[in-house]
Amino acid sequence: MSPAAATLRPIQLVCVAVGMGALMITVVRVFVDPSAPMPSVLAIAVVLVALLGGALLITYAGYSVPALPLGLPRENAETTSLRFFTSTTVLRTALAEAPVLIAFAVSFAFTPHTWLPLAIALPGALALFWLHAWPSPRTAAATERGLEADGAKSYLSEALGFRQG
Repeated sequence: MSPAAATLRPIQLVCVAVGMGALMITVVRVFVDPSAPMPSVLAIAVVLVALLGGALLITYAGYSVPALPLGLPRENAETTSLRFFTSTTVLRTALAEAPVLIAFAVSFAFTPHTWLPLAIALPGALALFWLHAWPSPRTAAATERGLEADGAKSYLSEALGFRQG
C-alpha cells in the first residue's frame, strides 16, 4: 500500500463508520414500525430545515481551518494539514448525518408517527455526505484553500495521493 493510500484509508474508514449510522437508524426505524402514514406538514418542514441547516453549516463551518504560517517545513505542514483535514472531515460527516438524526426524532415526536421523514432526510444526507464528507480531491482542495490562505503550502493533496508533488 502506498504511503498516500495508507494515510487516506483511516480517514475513509472513519467516514464510513460514522456515516453508516444514518442508514442503520433508518432501517431500524422502518422495522420498529413499518406503517407509513403521510407525515404532518410540520414534520416535513422540520426535516427540510434540518437538511438546509446541515448544508449551510457544512459550507460555512465544515471547511473552516486556520491558515498555515509561512515558512513551515514540509513535514510539519503535511502533518498539520492532515490533522485539520481529518477533523473537518469528521465534522462534515457528522453535520451530513444530523438531518437523519433529527428526522428520527421527528418520526416519533409528531403525529402521525411514521418513518417517512427519514425517507426524506436520508437521500439528502447521503448527498451531503458524498459531496462534502467523503475524502476526495474536491474536499481536499476546499480545505487547502483555508490552509493556504496566507500563502503557505499545505501539501495536503500530495499527502492524500490526490496530486503528485
